[in-house]
Amino acid sequence: MKDGFLSKIASFVGGKKGRFITLGIWIIAIIILQFFFPKAADYKDDAAKDLPSSEPSVVAQKLIDDKFAGTDGTPALITWYRSTGLTTADLANIQKYSKELTKNPVDFQKMAVPYDKMPPVALKQQVSKDGTTFIQTVIMKDSATSDQLAESFKQLETTAKETVGEDPFAKKVSADNTLVARTTGPAGISVDASGLFKDADVSLLIGTVLLVLVFLLVIYRSPILALIPLIAVGFAYLVITPILGLLAKEGIITYGSQGLSIMTVLLFGAGTDYCLFLIARFRSHLHTEKNRFQAFKEAFSGTAGAIALSGLTVMAALLLLLAAEYGSFHNFAVPFSLAIFIMMISSLTLVPALLGLFGRVSFWPFIPRTIEMEEARAKKKGKTPKHHKENRFWHKIGEMSAKHPVRILIITLIILIGCGIFTTQVKYTYDTLSTFPEDMPSREGFTLISDHFGAGMLAPMEVVVNSKESMKSSLENVDGVASVTGPERSKGYQKYTLILKDNPYSNEAMDVVPKVRAAADKGNDVYIAGQTATQYDDRAVTQHDEKVIIPLVIALIAILLLCYLRSI
Repeated sequence: MKDGFLSKIASFVGGKKGRFITLGIWIIAIIILQFFFPKAADYKDDAAKDLPSSEPSVVAQKLIDDKFAGTDGTPALITWYRSTGLTTADLANIQKYSKELTKNPVDFQKMAVPYDKMPPVALKQQVSKDGTTFIQTVIMKDSATSDQLAESFKQLETTAKETVGEDPFAKKVSADNTLVARTTGPAGISVDASGLFKDADVSLLIGTVLLVLVFLLVIYRSPILALIPLIAVGFAYLVITPILGLLAKEGIITYGSQGLSIMTVLLFGAGTDYCLFLIARFRSHLHTEKNRFQAFKEAFSGTAGAIALSGLTVMAALLLLLAAEYGSFHNFAVPFSLAIFIMMISSLTLVPALLGLFGRVSFWPFIPRTIEMEEARAKKKGKTPKHHKENRFWHKIGEMSAKHPVRILIITLIILIGCGIFTTQVKYTYDTLSTFPEDMPSREGFTLISDHFGAGMLAPMEVVVNSKESMKSSLENVDGVASVTGPERSKGYQKYTLILKDNPYSNEAMDVVPKVRAAADKGNDVYIAGQTATQYDDRAVTQHDEKVIIPLVIALIAILLLCYLRSI
């Protein structure tokens, strides 16, 4: 029954009339979707929250926003630097710049610290000990997306150029005796991270296409055949993105630049994989079957089940990401699973139509023919016929596996288990900055802060305690804490600002969070906010998701394989 059903599909999509109908349906669907559906890029949300509202750092931040007025927002740290030391004129320009930002705030600016109202002596006290660096804080609105912040940063740079008389953001950090400015902090890092993925969209697409094209040319040595999987992937992409745009517009799903970039690579990987199943079997049958339509029918019947099972298995496994608590993982579920599903449909309809359209010519210049066809062709040209031979290497591998299954199984298991042991040595990093190019503005700004103030200044930790007793001494004694300021009191709560010794984005800094909680928890309610606390919760939530999702995926795949193969 199954083979009969697959044969009917093959007869249609790869048949004389069906191939044109199938191709036409895909083209019409793409035209409708592209012209009448919203674009996926217009509805991406790079500001979507990753942590559930119940996580400690989220609860802490909400408490701080409620109890301590004016503390909410995302800090942008403008780092001013002159290698020979900031001059009195430089500090005056910084004050002038601060006054201008207060008077004419840039888009999505919540507030700018009024350095212009500080006396020169107080301002100089905030310069680094070596006199070269000053950190100016501008608080941006939490609601602003990375793209909106990027536009705001351009306005910051324009204002600086008009105020200072030159563009300090365009100067190189390595330049001697030159006033340099860089925007870093959580807001700056967010903008640069988004920019990297935005640039990666085009780079990944071009790189993936070229890589896949080279692999296909090497494997099949046919320019036409190399293009067929790429066309199938391209068509699938043009169908998927408008559907994602509609789902996002209606508020059904959420995705960001990162999700769209990874989805593109996933499409190419799955698409070429599924296409190769069918192409390899089709070529094999063309060596024994003269009628190309019959050859395709047999090839499709033999591979369609495997392609469908593979696609449905991956799609179902990716849908299990809906069980994830971490926002990014959860948001990957629908775009990724939909991409695999559409690519599977493309592999079972569009690719057969293209192969049916080109037939044997798909494999030009190494066209597969039957023995009779080779002999007739050789006779016509007066040459010795060439007979098809199986790849000797893979033939020997297959023969060895068939003759010595137990031995091969043991050897394979030893290799796999040996490689698997190394996974225990994987160390995850949450240090976003370490993945940035060294010349990215936020990383250059962080380097300046780290070198001249200490890494912890990049993103201080905020600790709120519901207590009348001072916790400052206890917090100062925590290993990993460089300094503590406060407390700031409000409505029965005390807020302390902690500067850590390590990079706030590092694993070492995250390990300080439970120590801080233990030091402040003397029968009190303790709330810890800030970038380090957020990443600590990120780590806890992602580790929880791994423990939940990986077993679910393994169980699901086992069930699907059992249902399809009907053999334990």
